[in-house]
Amino acid sequence: MNANDRIPFQCISPAQAADLIRQESQLAVFDVRDLSAYRLGHVANAAQLSEERVLAWIKRLPKDQPVLIYCYHGNASQTYAQMFSDFRFQRVFSVDGGYEKLMAALA
Repeated sequence: MNANDRIPFQCISPAQAADLIRQESQLAVFDVRDLSAYRLGHVANAAQLSEERVLAWIKRLPKDQPVLIYCYHGNASQTYAQMFSDFRFQRVFSVDGGYEKLMAALA
């Protein structure tokens, strides 16, 4: 696979992410903050995702299932989104602004 074969992920606003969460029943949502932050609060039905668990999720999910990833501020989520894209997931989204802005958009 070369760079031309990559399926790009999309960076989306917290408002767009909130709409996606509300509208996509099959959406897989991942929180890539550390486990202690995840335990203090996370988006409903979000799974905590660490580097050690990425491959297991990539193997488990169908490539056509939409994936939404958020982190603290919107930077680390892009790295994880690229991983899913590199494994040819078709619809991958990274939330700009991170967890707090996403939660505000969901309120």
